[in-house]
Parts: sequence; C-alpha cells; structure tokens
Amino acid sequence: MTPPTLAQLPTQAPQLDAIPIDKNVARKHTLPAKFWTSDEVFEFEKRAIFHKSWMYCTHTSRFEKSGDYYSFNISGINFFIIKSKTDGSVKAFHNVCRHRAYPVVRKDKGSSNVLACHYHRWTYNSDGELKKAPGFEDVDGFDKSENGLFEISTHVTPQGLIYVNFSSDPVPFDTWFEGMTEEMNEFDFSDYEYHMSYELDGKFNWKTLCDSYSECLHCQSAHPGLSAAFKINTYKVVPKTRYARHYAEIVREEKKPEPGKSSWFGKKNDTKVEEKKNIGGEFDGLWIYQFPIAGINCYSPAWYSIRILPISAKRTILQYDIYTKKGLDEASKKEFVDFLQQVEIEDYELCRLTQKNLNEGIYSTGYLHPEQENGLLFYQGLVKDMITEHFKLEQEKGEPIDPAAVGNHSSGEIEELDGICQSLECGKSSIDW
Repeated sequence: MTPPTLAQLPTQAPQLDAIPIDKNVARKHTLPAKFWTSDEVFEFEKRAIFHKSWMYCTHTSRFEKSGDYYSFNISGINFFIIKSKTDGSVKAFHNVCRHRAYPVVRKDKGSSNVLACHYHRWTYNSDGELKKAPGFEDVDGFDKSENGLFEISTHVTPQGLIYVNFSSDPVPFDTWFEGMTEEMNEFDFSDYEYHMSYELDGKFNWKTLCDSYSECLHCQSAHPGLSAAFKINTYKVVPKTRYARHYAEIVREEKKPEPGKSSWFGKKNDTKVEEKKNIGGEFDGLWIYQFPIAGINCYSPAWYSIRILPISAKRTILQYDIYTKKGLDEASKKEFVDFLQQVEIEDYELCRLTQKNLNEGIYSTGYLHPEQENGLLFYQGLVKDMITEHFKLEQEKGEPIDPAAVGNHSSGEIEELDGICQSLECGKSSIDW
C-alpha cells in the first residue's frame, strides 16, 4: 500500500492507549494443532474459507494498457486478471478453456487482447468472450456466447487495490471488510510506483504465518531491526470486520547539536545538526491484516503487500510486491528492501521451525495472551466460525458444497453420473480429525 505524503499525515500520533482491546475476542487457547497439519482440514478450508472470501491480488498501477494480464493461483484455483480493451476495467477469469480445460494463458504475466488456447485454438478477447472455435462453426446447437471464460467476481478499491472472490454468490466487499476502504484513504497510493516482487516457499501451514503476523509479542526477541525502528511496547492489534489494524509508534530520534568551533572572538559558528535516519520512515507504522491470506504494510519510503498462498496443509507460498515512493533514490530503495526482507526471513524461520514441531504431533493447543495475542484470537475465531458454519451446511445437505463450483451445460445424463460419483465418495462432508 502506498504510505501517505507528509502533508496527509495526522498532526498527532494516534492515542494507542485509548484504543479498546477486546479481552474476549474468541477463546483462551489456540485451535487444535490438527488445523495446521491435517490434509482433510486443509481441503475443507478451501470450501469453507478460501472459496468464500475476498482476497487481495495486486494493484491497478501494474496494468498499463489493455491486454496486460497477471496469473495467480490461490488454494489450487488458477486464474488471471486482465485489463479490458472495451472499458479499461480489470476483470478476472478462471484460467480454463471452456472446450477441454487447457490453460488459456501460460505465463505469469503478459499482454494480449487476443487469448488463444494452444490446445484447439479456441480464442477469447480481453472481456473473456469466445471469438473463435475452429471446426464448431456448423455444429448444431453450439453457441459461442454461452462458452466464454468463467468470470470471477472482482472489486477494485478507490486506492487501486484489486480483490477477487471465487464464490458464485459473494458477500458484498464493503460488508466483508466493513470500514476498511475508509481507513485506506489515509494513504496516497498514487504517490508510489511498483518496484519489485519476490517470493518464499515455506514448508508450513498458511496459519503458521498468520499466527506470527497477528502479534508482536515476539518482536523484541525475533525482530531486532523492527524493534529499533518502532517502539514495540506501543504495538497493538485492533480487530475490525474481517481485518485487523496494527499500530505502533515510530522511534523518533532527537536531533543532537554538534558543537561548533570557537573563534578568537569567543563566538561559535553556526551549529550543525546530527540526525539519525529511521529506515521505517517518518510516520507511525500502519499494517493491515486482511482475513484470510493478505497483508498490506505501510511505511513512508514504501508500501508492500504479502499474499499468503496455501498450497497444502504443510506448504505455503509467500509472495511480496513492493511499491516505493516516486522519486526515492536507489540507495533508499535498497535500504528499505533489505530491512523488509530481513524482517520477513526472520518470521519465515519462526514458521518453519514451529511447523516441524507441529508435525510431530506432541503439541495440541496453547494458552494465548488476551491482549498481546488478541490478533491470533481474532483471526483464529474467524477460522473456527467459518469452518463450523460450513460443516453444518454440508451435514444438512449430505454432500460437499463448494461455493466456487461453476456449472457447465447440464443434462440428465451428466447429473446421473455426478450422482454415481458422489455415491462412490468422490467427495465427503465429514472430516477425519
């Protein structure tokens, strides 16, 4: 996210002690350890959480012209976001050809207003409409207008942040993240430009990273650089509506006058001022965790996003996009990136070693601090609620319910075969705990 310009910064730091902390956000203990290790739980989380949630992907500034696209994979769903030639909006589509399911785009990023599947040359435009289907011109009953790409719900905030929701009937964005857009207005995203991206491949559950992200009780021992830039004793996490805002006061170095030299008149020359630079910038840190798998982190020199991409119960890809202040010199960019990557690799190591112990099966659950770990209680409470609610729905229906499922043309024969598949337990609503 783009940090605010100095002119936009509040004239007074937020009164952190006045921010209310709910001491009963959820429970007193963590969720059961199986939530971090079970393949069955992970598969259920796809349907119960990831296929219902609004999830951050990227920023509109990266789409310079029509046809520009970027590919993504969240919880096993491959899709891409493209800038429409028709109206300049950004749209998201499942990366699945409607003919035989081959990927339509095969690169991480590219630019084309004509998207041709390389299997049978079905061709789509930047609005996902099928324009060519070689050999199907005279096929009775075939309608190109009914075979466009499967579109995914998108939402673009006034700040240019792009989100997707896989559900066929998503909760409205401003209901899901009520109040978040207004808080983002504190930042001038237009004053920042894309700088770089990188990723880490972690052998740990997605929640292992969210655990670390959701509290700073570990910061003084694990993050010396962050602790030098911010007053860790002021760090607080304030749960909102499916997002949590993090606050901390920056360390502001007092200017120390350097004594001037005396002249033979006994007068001193103009005093020089020594000032130590804070890598974190000039304003208090603002970080926002967006349930379930994204974080937006703002500093004066730059803002960056983190996408926490679940691959399996014990593997997560972390993707970072960094946007730096326009006009920032290269040395300052490097200094910030080094600072960020050091903090992130410190968390990465914490997660890697924690997951190793979770995998052993000795640990079951742990007691959480009601104030300093309220962020964990908050997000784990959301996990619990969504898991419990969806489990009840599937029990009532007697079969799996996938909100992201997209229907093709159906027929009695297809429905019969689907029923046979379900009777053979291709899917099941129970969980092997």
